[in-house]
Amino acid sequence: MNNPFVFGHIDNPASFVNRQDDILRLRRNIENKINTIIVSPRRWGKSSLVKVLEKKSGLSKNYVFCYIDMFSIANENDFYNQFSNAVLHASASKMEEMMTYIKNFLASLKPVFTFESDGLGQLKFEFSQQGNETTFKDVLNLPERIAKRKKKHLVVCIDEFQNLSRFSDPLLFQQRLRSVWQYHQNVTYILYGSKRSMLSTMFEKQSMPFYKFGDVFYLQKIDISHWIPFIQRGFRKAGKKIAKSFAVRLVEQMDAHTYYVQQLAHILWNNTEEEVTETVFDKSIDDIIARNAMMYENIFDNLSINQIKVLKMLILDHGAKYTGAKMIQKYGFGSSAIVIQALKALENKEVIDRFEGTPQIMDPVLKMWMRKRIVPLGY
Repeated sequence: MNNPFVFGHIDNPASFVNRQDDILRLRRNIENKINTIIVSPRRWGKSSLVKVLEKKSGLSKNYVFCYIDMFSIANENDFYNQFSNAVLHASASKMEEMMTYIKNFLASLKPVFTFESDGLGQLKFEFSQQGNETTFKDVLNLPERIAKRKKKHLVVCIDEFQNLSRFSDPLLFQQRLRSVWQYHQNVTYILYGSKRSMLSTMFEKQSMPFYKFGDVFYLQKIDISHWIPFIQRGFRKAGKKIAKSFAVRLVEQMDAHTYYVQQLAHILWNNTEEEVTETVFDKSIDDIIARNAMMYENIFDNLSINQIKVLKMLILDHGAKYTGAKMIQKYGFGSSAIVIQALKALENKEVIDRFEGTPQIMDPVLKMWMRKRIVPLGY
């Protein structure tokens, strides 16, 4: 039997835990043509939620999903290329249909073809500096025009949306997107990302172009009451046993973090022959720390001493007044400004996030690794 616990990707809705209310909320938004902005730390299941929505939401075949990942998009022209490619590939079933869309809707652009195994090919368009306003409008209107032509409803899903901050003029880019997308009647946009403070500003601040663009959805952790039966069921199907107490410990030690609960359950399942024991559980904890150690080493290679001291403070003095005189003296910061600067840098690097104004280390295994490797050191 294959290991029932999947992490890193979701290729089967059966591997997805609960979130029925979240799926229903997204489905209703799509059916009512309401854009959605999903915000949560990395690896909480944003992308998987949207994929599962597409597979098991009960939406009719009139809904066509299109996916763009902005993780590796470096500039505005690169976005237009990937956006147009994704829309064309999602909506065209053959090369002739794709060429018709290009001719009718992107006539001002010069396509360069690289043929792929799917027979549709990869396109790259030439964007000239002159006439750029017309060019971007043609590309951004592409999903609406295709949807109207095919009498379909397109759902355009853009991951890591906050990465537009890397563009040369991110505010102008947002204005361009909003100026076109706000008029679309046959396209729903699902925009999701991990930088809470940046996305909150982008979508909830009145002076920003994307203010009131859609339903801002702060994804929450999956409740332990849903995790326990899921974990026990996965063991039981393979003829293995895990006591409820171990399942509870698994979820609690991973802070109900979706990715790490699945990863630890995966490791624990592999390490268990018949029944989870204390020895097997402890070994699995050591294994998950070891598997992620290189990633944490790389993270810490790029942190300053003050940033490392702040992380140490968040672990050893969780809930304290981090900019107070007591913490400044205890960790030798020199001033509260140094603490604030280090916290901001860690937030930008997505090592920490803020919940109700309180900074937290989001990675539970990172905290375990730090307790073993960093906390004993005298930074």
